[in-house]
Amino acid sequence: MKPAIILINPWIYDFAAFDLWSKPLGLLFIAGYLRKHGFRIHLIDCLSRHHPDTKEDRRQESPHRHAFGTGKFNREQVPKPPPLRHVTRPFSRYGIPRELFIKALKRVENPAAILVTSLMTYWYLGVNEVIDLAKDIHPNVPVFLGGIYATLCRDHALSFSGADRVLGGTGLNAMASVMDDLQRSGIGRAIEPPTLDRMPYPAFDLLHDTTYICLLTSSGCPFRCRY
Repeated sequence: MKPAIILINPWIYDFAAFDLWSKPLGLLFIAGYLRKHGFRIHLIDCLSRHHPDTKEDRRQESPHRHAFGTGKFNREQVPKPPPLRHVTRPFSRYGIPRELFIKALKRVENPAAILVTSLMTYWYLGVNEVIDLAKDIHPNVPVFLGGIYATLCRDHALSFSGADRVLGGTGLNAMASVMDDLQRSGIGRAIEPPTLDRMPYPAFDLLHDTTYICLLTSSGCPFRCRY
C-alpha cells in the first residue's frame, strides 16, 4: 500500500480574520507533487469554511458566501495569551472546531509523516496546537514544519513548535527540501527535484466546496525581501 501523509493547514489565532481567497497554495503544490510520486495524501484544512462535517454542529453558523468566494471564518473565542491580555478586544481561534480536527487526524491510520505549513509569523499558536494534537494522536510519526513562520522565525519554531524538523525556504526549493527530508527519514524514495517545466498541478480537489482557484503568476519579491 502507498504510504499515507497528512498535510495540515493550521488555525488562525488572532483578534480578527477574514477569508480573502485564503488557500494554502504551497501546501497544495506539495500535495500534488507527493501524490504524483506515489503517496496517499490526506489534507486537513483547519481554515475550511465549507467543511461538510460543520453542518452537523449547531454551534457553527452557516458561512455566508460573498461574491467571488470571500467570507467570514467560523470562530471560537479563546483566552488571550499573557502578552496580549491588556488588549480589550476578544481573541479567537478561526477555523473548524477542534473536535473536527481531532476526528480528521484519527481517521488516518498509520501515516508515514505529517507535514504542517505556516503563514503569518504571529499565528504560531495555531501551528503549535495542531502539532501538539498530531503528536498526541500519532506519537511515533515524524512532523515536518514549513512555510513562512518556519522560514522567517526558524529559531523560534525550533524552540517552541514541537516539530521534529523545521524546513525553511519557498517555492521549488521548499518542495525539494521536503522530499530530501522524507527520504532521509526512510519515507519514500529518491525523486528528481521539481522544475518550472515539471511543476505539479496544485491539489485543489482536496479542498471542500471550491468555487475558485488561485493562480501563481510570479514568485518572490522584486526588492529581494526575505519573505
